[in-house]
Amino acid sequence: MKIENSFRVDLPITAAWATLLDVPSIVPCMPGAELLGAEDDRSYRGQVKLRLGPVAVAFRGRARLTEVDEAQRLVRADASGTEAKGRGSAQAQVTFRLSPDGESTRVDVVSDIALAGAVAQYGRAQGVIADVSQVMIDTFAENLKRRIESRRPQGADHHDATRSAEPPQAAAPAPAMSVFAILAAVVRRWFGRFKEKHSQ
Repeated sequence: MKIENSFRVDLPITAAWATLLDVPSIVPCMPGAELLGAEDDRSYRGQVKLRLGPVAVAFRGRARLTEVDEAQRLVRADASGTEAKGRGSAQAQVTFRLSPDGESTRVDVVSDIALAGAVAQYGRAQGVIADVSQVMIDTFAENLKRRIESRRPQGADHHDATRSAEPPQAAAPAPAMSVFAILAAVVRRWFGRFKEKHSQ
């Protein structure tokens, strides 16, 4: 299944490019994600945890940057992982494309995901998965924004704070995202679309 997401980074495109390519620094911004090691400067091992009520589900695997095109501000990556308790597996091909958005940067993400095993049943609800995916991207973007803001010297303006394109420092992994938090955010998104549709 193909899923399209987008988010905004409050940095000029050169600084945003440098920040988003510093994988060890940005992984902790993703809810439940943890970097376990780097095999080289383009290959990484990690895991992602989601807490489904009392049950914690963890996917562990590898991700590799297969293309990094600075001129086009485009990155392609392949990722694969298996659920720790043998409940299934996932493979994904992901493309990130950066473009200027005023003084900030827009990041468009296209993911082609294949699920197998017990987790494959969720593939039947593509709309739900797309909504959950956007919620997690939104949470990542908000965490990244807070990280960037925390590194800006007091009194520095937007350009002074980002001119060096210095990426954020690594931090502890974000906590696993509760299924209740995800569902609440998805319901808000559905309700928002419903109101928009019926107000036209």
